[in-house]
Amino acid sequence: MRVRIGAPLGALGETILATRVVQRTGVAVFDGWRRQVQDAMPDDFGVLAGIVPAEDDFVDLITPTRGARSMPEGIEALHLASRVEIRRELDAVVRRRAQFGYRPLPAWTAYLPDRDGSALRDVAAAVEAFHTAAFAGRWVHIQSYLDVAAERMARTMATEGVEGLFAGLRPYVHWRAPILEVHTPRECHAEPLGGRGLIIVPSLFVGPRALVLHSTVEKDAPKTLVVPVLRDIGDFAAAWGPRATNEALNALLGRTRAAALQEIAAGCTTTELARRLGVSPATASEHASILRESGLIESRRHRNAMRHEVTTLGAALLDGDLDSGVRIA
Repeated sequence: MRVRIGAPLGALGETILATRVVQRTGVAVFDGWRRQVQDAMPDDFGVLAGIVPAEDDFVDLITPTRGARSMPEGIEALHLASRVEIRRELDAVVRRRAQFGYRPLPAWTAYLPDRDGSALRDVAAAVEAFHTAAFAGRWVHIQSYLDVAAERMARTMATEGVEGLFAGLRPYVHWRAPILEVHTPRECHAEPLGGRGLIIVPSLFVGPRALVLHSTVEKDAPKTLVVPVLRDIGDFAAAWGPRATNEALNALLGRTRAAALQEIAAGCTTTELARRLGVSPATASEHASILRESGLIESRRHRNAMRHEVTTLGAALLDGDLDSGVRIA
């Protein structure tokens, strides 16, 4: 009765979660993104990594700033965040990191709740700089993708109930009435909601596991369950949105065929490609054939449709990156 779908975390929240991901290895869906971001890492990233290390336990600045969609709104909310809430969150993290054997937080984090705000300003500047590097101007596309994901979850709950919603969130959660199991790397422990309810929100960078957030000052506030929306690299490409226009690519392939390659980068069938380009299926099929013969895409039949995906060469051509071991014969 008290489960609901919430709005996505916003730019600041996703940036904080991306901070963990860029420091990790082993999650294949993020490998290409991680390499690109590491090449453009801002000088003050260490400030942000100090409170958001690769481990699962980090200083939660997401809960005090929830509701801020854009980065400017998030930064303003961060400056206005309750110093009491930040202090309690820091104390809780210090205790948990000692309990689970993680390295302690940097000494300067003790000054985050200070009223002069200097430490918090440094963190805010680091968040903004990393956001620029991590999202490369794609935040609008990502925000739209997450909004659609939240709407899809809400429709599922409306038509199939809470059990249908939880079934679609496997393997991250498992519903065993009356217990909702959330898979985490820590030892199993029960956390009764006590009638507070649960808000479920989708996230691009929360993986590879779901994350539970809750306020340290609002004891009656519902907990927030942040669940991954990415299942494979195709989902990541769709979330990232269309690539920027490349006039050199247009000159090389022709404007329509270059647009076809950009659409295929997100993964599509011939019928979907025709609709997106505004051409006939026969014309879309011809464009796909030429791109396939050039080694820029691969095609495979799935049921009654032909599905297309870019090759490594095609992706490098779209990114203007033909110096990373990829050569045109």
